[in-house]
Amino acid sequence: MSTADENNLFSSKARGIFRKGLIFFSIKSIIEEKIYAGCGIDDMAQKNKKTEEFISLTAEALKVVSYADYFTQTPLFTSLQIKNAGSDAVTDLTLAVSNENGLLTACVKPIAEVPFESSVEVDVGNILSPLYFVGLEEVRDERIYIELKKDKQTIASETLTVTALPFDYWQGASGNAELLASFVRPKLADCARLQTEIGAQLKKWGVTVEGGGYEGSDKNTVRQTAAALYACIRRYAFQREESDISSPVEAGGGVKLLSERRATPLEMALFVGACLENLGLHPVLILGEKEITCGVWLYDNCFMDTVSDDLQRLGKYIADGINNLSCFDVNDLFSDKNVAYSTSEAHFVQKLDAGNYYDKYVDIRRCRIAHLLPLPLRARNLKGYEILSEEDMSPDAAPKMLTSVKKLSLDGKQTKDKQWERRLLDLSLKNTLLNFSPEKLVLHVLSADPDSTLKALTEKGEMTLARATQPASEIAKRKVFFGAASETKNMRELIALEISGGIMRTFSEEVVLQETVNRLIKRSKEADEESGTKILYLALGFLRWYSREDGKENYAPLVLQPVVLKKGKGGVGFAIAPTDEDFSINSTLLEFLKQEFNIDIRGLDGALQGLKISEILAMVRMEIVNMKDWEVFDDVYVAAFSFARYQMWQDLRRNMDEFSKNELISSLLNNRCEIKDTKDVEFKEDECPVTQTLMPLWADSSQWEAVALSQTGKTFVLHGPPGTGKSQTITNMIANALNDGKRVLFVAEKQAALSVVKKRLDALGLGDFCLELHSNKTNKAEVLQKLNTTLSLAGTQESVSLSEKAASITQLKTDLSEPLSALHKKRRLGVSVYEALLICLRNKNAPDIMNIESTFYDSLTKEKIETYENMMVQAAAAAKECGGVYNSPFANVNLTEYSRDKRDAIYCSSEVVIAEIKHLKNYVALFLELYRQRISTLTRKKLDTLAAVAKLLDGGTFNKYFKENEDEFYAFFNANKRLDACLEYYFKHFKKLVDIGKDYKELSAWLDKGGVDYSRDKTASSVVKKLSKVSLAPLREEDAVKHLENISEIYEAMDRIRSNTKLSQNFTSAFGRVDFFDGRKNFLSDLYTLHDLCATLFMDYNPDSFNSMCVRAANDYTKPVLKGLLRSVDSFRAAEESFLSITNADRRQIPEEDVLEFYTAKAGALIDNIDMLANWCMYRATAQKLDEAGLTFMTDALENGSVTGENIVDSFEKNIYKNFLQTNIPLDPVLSRFSAALQEEETESLRLALDEFAKLSRESIRAKLISRLPTPSTEGSLSLELVNFQRLYKSNLRGTGLRKLFEEIPELSKVVAPCLLMSPITVSQYLQPENGMFDMVIFDEASQMPTSEAIGSLARAKCAVVVGDPKQLPPTAFFNTNYVDEENLENEDMESVLDDCLALGIPQRHLTWHYRSKHESLIAFSNIMYYGNKLCTFPSPDAPDSKVKFIRVEDGVYDRGFTKRNKPEGDALVAEVVRRLQDPAAKKSSIGIVTFSNVQKDYIERKLTAAIAEKRLEDVAYDREEPIFVKNLENVQGDERDVILFSVCYGPDRSGRISLNFGPLNQAGGWRRLNVAVSRAREEMVIFSSMTGAMIDLSKTGSKGVAGLKAFLEFAEKGRTTLAIPSGNLVAKKPGIGKYIAEELSSYGYDCRYDVGVSDFKIDVAVTDPRNKHKFILAVMCDGPNTFSVKDRNVLQIQTLKRNNWNVVRVYSINYYNNPKREIKKIKDLLDKLTGADKRGGTGLNRSKKPYKAAALEQRFENATFITSGDNDSEIISRLKAIVTAEEPISYDFLVRRCLTSLGVVKYGAKVDSRMQALVALCGFRYEKILGTAYYRKTDKNIGFDRYRVETGETLRKSETDFTPYEIIALIRAALEDKVALYMDEIMVIVCNLLRVSKTTDKFAVYVNDCVTLGEEKGLFVRSVSDRISLA
Repeated sequence: MSTADENNLFSSKARGIFRKGLIFFSIKSIIEEKIYAGCGIDDMAQKNKKTEEFISLTAEALKVVSYADYFTQTPLFTSLQIKNAGSDAVTDLTLAVSNENGLLTACVKPIAEVPFESSVEVDVGNILSPLYFVGLEEVRDERIYIELKKDKQTIASETLTVTALPFDYWQGASGNAELLASFVRPKLADCARLQTEIGAQLKKWGVTVEGGGYEGSDKNTVRQTAAALYACIRRYAFQREESDISSPVEAGGGVKLLSERRATPLEMALFVGACLENLGLHPVLILGEKEITCGVWLYDNCFMDTVSDDLQRLGKYIADGINNLSCFDVNDLFSDKNVAYSTSEAHFVQKLDAGNYYDKYVDIRRCRIAHLLPLPLRARNLKGYEILSEEDMSPDAAPKMLTSVKKLSLDGKQTKDKQWERRLLDLSLKNTLLNFSPEKLVLHVLSADPDSTLKALTEKGEMTLARATQPASEIAKRKVFFGAASETKNMRELIALEISGGIMRTFSEEVVLQETVNRLIKRSKEADEESGTKILYLALGFLRWYSREDGKENYAPLVLQPVVLKKGKGGVGFAIAPTDEDFSINSTLLEFLKQEFNIDIRGLDGALQGLKISEILAMVRMEIVNMKDWEVFDDVYVAAFSFARYQMWQDLRRNMDEFSKNELISSLLNNRCEIKDTKDVEFKEDECPVTQTLMPLWADSSQWEAVALSQTGKTFVLHGPPGTGKSQTITNMIANALNDGKRVLFVAEKQAALSVVKKRLDALGLGDFCLELHSNKTNKAEVLQKLNTTLSLAGTQESVSLSEKAASITQLKTDLSEPLSALHKKRRLGVSVYEALLICLRNKNAPDIMNIESTFYDSLTKEKIETYENMMVQAAAAAKECGGVYNSPFANVNLTEYSRDKRDAIYCSSEVVIAEIKHLKNYVALFLELYRQRISTLTRKKLDTLAAVAKLLDGGTFNKYFKENEDEFYAFFNANKRLDACLEYYFKHFKKLVDIGKDYKELSAWLDKGGVDYSRDKTASSVVKKLSKVSLAPLREEDAVKHLENISEIYEAMDRIRSNTKLSQNFTSAFGRVDFFDGRKNFLSDLYTLHDLCATLFMDYNPDSFNSMCVRAANDYTKPVLKGLLRSVDSFRAAEESFLSITNADRRQIPEEDVLEFYTAKAGALIDNIDMLANWCMYRATAQKLDEAGLTFMTDALENGSVTGENIVDSFEKNIYKNFLQTNIPLDPVLSRFSAALQEEETESLRLALDEFAKLSRESIRAKLISRLPTPSTEGSLSLELVNFQRLYKSNLRGTGLRKLFEEIPELSKVVAPCLLMSPITVSQYLQPENGMFDMVIFDEASQMPTSEAIGSLARAKCAVVVGDPKQLPPTAFFNTNYVDEENLENEDMESVLDDCLALGIPQRHLTWHYRSKHESLIAFSNIMYYGNKLCTFPSPDAPDSKVKFIRVEDGVYDRGFTKRNKPEGDALVAEVVRRLQDPAAKKSSIGIVTFSNVQKDYIERKLTAAIAEKRLEDVAYDREEPIFVKNLENVQGDERDVILFSVCYGPDRSGRISLNFGPLNQAGGWRRLNVAVSRAREEMVIFSSMTGAMIDLSKTGSKGVAGLKAFLEFAEKGRTTLAIPSGNLVAKKPGIGKYIAEELSSYGYDCRYDVGVSDFKIDVAVTDPRNKHKFILAVMCDGPNTFSVKDRNVLQIQTLKRNNWNVVRVYSINYYNNPKREIKKIKDLLDKLTGADKRGGTGLNRSKKPYKAAALEQRFENATFITSGDNDSEIISRLKAIVTAEEPISYDFLVRRCLTSLGVVKYGAKVDSRMQALVALCGFRYEKILGTAYYRKTDKNIGFDRYRVETGETLRKSETDFTPYEIIALIRAALEDKVALYMDEIMVIVCNLLRVSKTTDKFAVYVNDCVTLGEEKGLFVRSVSDRISLA
């Protein structure tokens, strides 16, 4: 049967969708869709919108794509974001990207979650298909389809059009210029072919090139090589073909240029570039909109950027005299031109100067470093195209020649330690090892030759230095500094003679000689004392070399022999002597020559053994022979050689053997982890004893874990992103190490980093034991004094016990953690109480109808629930497909398997049932019409009765009744009915029927006359007597007449029966006696049966009418109807049976009422919906399983409509987990007795206990450190070293340096200064090279420290903690040079010691809590873009608004190519700074200015300085704790300010064009610079920019820094939703209880958001201030699941929120479960108070207010003598006591003033004051000194900070201290109870008003502020960063 036939067969009515197969559903996706979709807050209008209304897709892709994009792995999308504008997260999405023509490979990416009000950046990578491009022959536009789906439904889509280019096409000048490098193919056969011709041309010109490339070639040689290439190409007479490079153009056609001899300028430029690269040279392509040409580097170098538009710099590089580059015009290579190479160079210069030919250049060498490699080639094969390498295209290409190794080049790989030494070398011209000055503090030695000089010195061991002879003096006067040998030829014999005699003569006069030697000795001594380094050398041989940049002449020593200078024998003259060390080569010079000139003679450094000085000099001469004017001289000098990092370099060079014993150093040396114990140890704060790790400074759990790990002695890396408390953590590490008796070395390159930690240590009281030695110019006297001061502390320690407070904290933590643990503990059903509560809340609106039996609940498991829910969802889904279960057309169709045969059988049986019902109804209608009856509803019983009646009528049985006359039968039938009724009544009262014969007529006549007194009538009385005899009970008089009437009717009826019809004969005996009892009854039984049936069958049944019709039908004319009716009933029954059998129906469910209508509707519905039978069968199969599992109550509820398919799982879960909660909470010992009040009390107790414990920890550590100090009674080595120290102290280290000091007191220094804070240089300078000298070294800012600088410090410690952030700036030295030793890449260091340690795989820890930014938006960019959203940040009350602002400078112009400034932008920024400095509120915030270029920095700095001076704002700008700074991206790391202002500088130039050259951002690591810059602000960031993010086209650059700038500008301009979270960082998170609290609060009209925050830390509910929609007014914190420690969760987070201006309230899940209305009301009451909705106000102030009761004192008028005489002391004391009793507590000044005023003494002097002090002391008052003032009291009842006093009438209290701190704090507490939080200015108003302070002075304001600070210390208040005070 065809589909059409099926449709025709089953299309009697509209049908549902017919599905031929079973449908399977994902239980997870369906359940989660049901649970989490559309469950927002009803009051919020947006929550009612569909998901697709909130979800949007934005995509930006490359406008043009080619095979080059695929080959270079360029992502197709520059931005692909999913934005969720709703307030609910959307989960389980699928993103599909496709193209119908094969442009893309298959891409379907799951998206776990898109958080609310956020964007997600989806990285699909490079999905371009290479096969598509290989076969593409024309430019084609392709459509890219992006679809975002949820549950297979598309909720957002986007279509983009891109232009696809054929295989060898380039995008054109408007595209990505970088890709041109991929079309430069140096291995083409034509390039190799030209190489031979070029060699011949060079030979013709007399130019010899050895080895090719830059090696051994100077600039002229390289230029001549380029000219030779030019000449060789010219010979081929190329024909020029035109092409437009401004649009996509073919760029790979140059494969066979030499044979075809035709090319476009583009192809020619690329071919020239390929040939140059083939020659080992570095080409540069220069291009504009219409022009392109080529150039070449004349020495081994490249630009910093792959593409640059700095044509000004290019012009400088080709300028005559500099000649770094040679560029020519490729148009001159075509046959229509005939010019020489130099002329072509001139043509290029002319075009460059014109300014409209070129606008950018591409450095091919820099592109290769960036992995932009040559494209492969495309070639045809039998099947089409294939991709081949260049070698595959050139079958006759010769193998590459082996490169010969120069004798003096570095043979083999350099070891890592040599690389470190190289990195430490100073390659600047400030270094005398490169730029030797022969006129400053040196001795020029007369030497016949260096060999003899060194030999004599070595053999003799000491030689006398002698002044110059007259000839030598003459030479010196002529300033012959080098080449003196030629001047002293005639003196050789004399020199040799003197040398043999031990005299080393110099060119210096006696005075100069003495002065020089003395100064050299002094410098040498200082270096030896301070750093242990030797700096005096005998320099043998010098190299003259010339700078590339300016051609300046320089000299550098070649061989260095360490020497010492000293007094001669007998103290006369001076002597020189060699040290024990052998001579060495100048390593600095060797490295410099390699980097700058590619002259590699570094092999000399390890090959000096057995060589003479003259041989070494000869070797160097040989290597520089091709360098113009370079020369080696054999002069000899005595001089001091050193440089900035000399100590570190020498430290490594001398001590590497010792250092390599350190496990970490060994690991770094060998590029593998050789640390024995690398097993990571996980510590959890809540699981460790409180005393194990002390926190003298507050620390969060991530900081605590780092500190705890540092105690184990393990080496690890500590990641410290900006603002995460690195210095605080380091301080705690040091404190714990000192507490454990360890010695710590803290190293940082910057003084500021050391100072921050030192200040913290000082504040802890540990600074006495920490010695800061950052500078190599440290004052020795200060160090000595510092150590001596520390020693003087010996014996002053006090005993401090931590155990009691630690036990208290432990118990409090346990008490606080137990409820949370119990709440989140997984229980029997695999869920926690909290999860069960969420399920119940989620399903609170689901039907609550099921009574689950306890046995079923007890049998449940997690797995069973999941199985059952899966089955329910499948059942519901199948039911949905068939139109639902309740009132389903398939109800009671109990088939579980579907087949076509079953479907056909049901269909046919349904049709038969309907047909038979129609047939039956017709006969029923005929029957009723014939017999004149009606039937209301034909129930099954009535149908059976009807069939029985018809059968009786059809059987002929009733002919014996109905053959009679109708009227007679009527009388007969009714007489029998009457007789039956009367007999029934009669035999209820009498035993038998009395015979009254014919008396009944007389009796009837008497009765008819109304007879009443039967005794007067004979007949009646006779009958009564008879009745009395047979009566069952005594006959009552009043019943006699009734019985007489009854018996009269009996006999009358009998008479009628006999007289009407002959039917009575049927029950008359042969003797003529009528049997009115059994005989009659038997005869009439059939008739009565018929009528009984009819009475139950017909409506308003009338037997007479029925009898009448039966009498008429006695002639059998109704027989056909009766028979037909019986047949139709039988047919219906057969059809029904068949129908029920086929459908396997439960007969008990068939309704009895209106059976025909039921079957008509049922069968019709099945026919109409037969196409859904398959789905129904699937439902029934699942339902059957549910029934078998005991879930009949669920299927019944579904089928009876109590639940629906949409809420069946919800209803099941609600009831299951409601039972779960009712069972588990009461049985849990913790949850059952949970008290929120106790929890809050314990939280406060923990906060106070932690504060106290931190204080005790500081005291304990200090006490331990003091206890270790030696005392005079100390014995052993410490005692001896103490004596040594005292000696050195008294001598003030005369003649001794700090290094010597530490050598003298190694053990004493461990206890006096167990912590040293040093720089890498001072470590090498002052410390012995002892492995394991320190127990631990801590590096700060390790991301900025090269490994080479860290080695000396690392080697001196047993373990290291390397602290830094790999996502911030690496060492700046790495940005100062491009040099990388390609021959030693595997030994090259990574960017920093941090990176190197990470590469070793040592353990890591991360600081995760960010504290710097006072608004979350300030760190959001860095957190999402660079930290994977892993930083925990605190949301801000004004979170809806961003604190990152964008100011577009519309008239801004970037002066590209000239000044490179943006003056309008700088002017706008300066104006804003001035405005802020003049604004009273804004000037409180410190300001920092960051520019993206140094030129813009200089401009703003000058402009700002002038503006500040003009406005006289110097004080507010600079004279403050944090003065204004102006810095660029390179040097802003480590700084922070309240407000950071940015000047982007870059933007549209005068022509409106935006270059993609953004300075340092384009460079490698540029994104790190941006990350540093944008994470400096605490309060606000303002970006001044002339361009928007949309103006930056990322399709033209692959720079991560530029992409970051675009994202940052968009973020600043449009807000957080533009920040796309990388999809790989997303983890779907389910909402917690906060969601449901927010829903409830919304019903009160409050606008709420739940899970507020962009990091892992969320505020469960944030309530918007109804008075200001841009601010939140309240944070509701719940007890959802998290991994935070007890301290973090209960104290740190809450306190931090309060400091950030939040009002905070807690809601506990158990309380919410027990009474949600109460908890909501509690929050609402607080909200009403915060918003003023309660209208009460002042309750707290009124409650705490008390009247001021002044003492009643008799006023007297005395003088000062009354006080000082001593005669009246008793009276004065009495007055003092009366005042204190009434007015306690009271300050001393106020007490004295009150007393003296009452005595009339107003003015008094020192004598009176002294006397009053004595008298107050005699009173014996209690007192407490607070804020520097003593307050006296008699009792302790008024010092609880709980009341304040208000005066009435004239005020007594005038001075600020008259108001006690107790009262000020109490008043503020009361005010905060009413207002929750107040700013200091608001507090001042309240205090002054209530205390009636008429004039507020600065002193009073300071006093109130001090009281608030005291309240903070007492744990009563929390002060936010914006000076907002709230209750703790």
